[in-house]
Amino acid sequence: MRKILFLISIIIICQIGFAQMDYNINFDDGSNMGKLTIDTLSNPNNCWQIGPPQKTVFSNAYSGSNVIVTDTVNSYPINDTSRFVVVHLASQGWAYNYPKIDIAGLYYVNSDTLTDYGFIEFSDDMGGTWFNVDSAQNSGCCTWGPSQEKGTFTGNSNGWQPFYYCLCTSSQVNYDDTILYRFTFISDSIHSNKDGLMFDNLHFEDWAEEIKGTRDGYFSTNAYPNPANQTIVIDIVGTARYPCKIRIYDILGNEVTKLSDVNSKQININVGALNPGIYLYKLTDWKEGNFSSGKFVVKSNRSTSN
Repeated sequence: MRKILFLISIIIICQIGFAQMDYNINFDDGSNMGKLTIDTLSNPNNCWQIGPPQKTVFSNAYSGSNVIVTDTVNSYPINDTSRFVVVHLASQGWAYNYPKIDIAGLYYVNSDTLTDYGFIEFSDDMGGTWFNVDSAQNSGCCTWGPSQEKGTFTGNSNGWQPFYYCLCTSSQVNYDDTILYRFTFISDSIHSNKDGLMFDNLHFEDWAEEIKGTRDGYFSTNAYPNPANQTIVIDIVGTARYPCKIRIYDILGNEVTKLSDVNSKQININVGALNPGIYLYKLTDWKEGNFSSGKFVVKSNRSTSN
């Protein structure tokens, strides 16, 4: 892992003038935690939790105190499919026509081999299509850089192990494109009384190209208040070609709101009926190739009574 981090650091230093975008989630300092959502919509009993591991095998984080783990105290449940999603907004990368994203981190697994297992997917089209990282790795776009280390998210890793994937997307990653990462753990009907799967020190980066005049070239957008509970306002900054249309998606890529024939630089959208959580929006003008996207949070609308 030290070799991987050293090589990644060298690449960043060598390419610093091109402003490659990367960030980490270590589960301790709170930074970038807003990009992660545990999916309790498709599974209200989702077993992914963030905190100190306090189990038989899982007793320590790799660094700090906290990890994301399939329950911090109990063994993982049977007949379960639990997921969490990380949102990455590509920004100010450098490599023109380079369909490439990277993901790295550390994992610790303790499960029944093959029958109970984890896997990672990514989507570059707002959740419309999901690609398994094992099949997308190094398929033509990743011919240099750190050596890839494929994760084996089943069986027993006997300690913390590194993983690193260089992933080839279906098309060029552009400025403000949204990449979704989905982490899944599945168990069968036999209770193994094992600890499951946990991750620490997740690292994400993109090699996106900002293309002025094509994507976000004519206008940008601001969304406020953020978080919101009843109404979100989207301001168009710059010159959009009206009419515009707006699509709003939940964290899993499902379309939840659609507005067409927008002719104003300030759009008020009622979000009071949406569940609390992170949402993504995409505003497109009539030319179709020009758009601006962003993220906002809907907080709970429930009032507390004494």
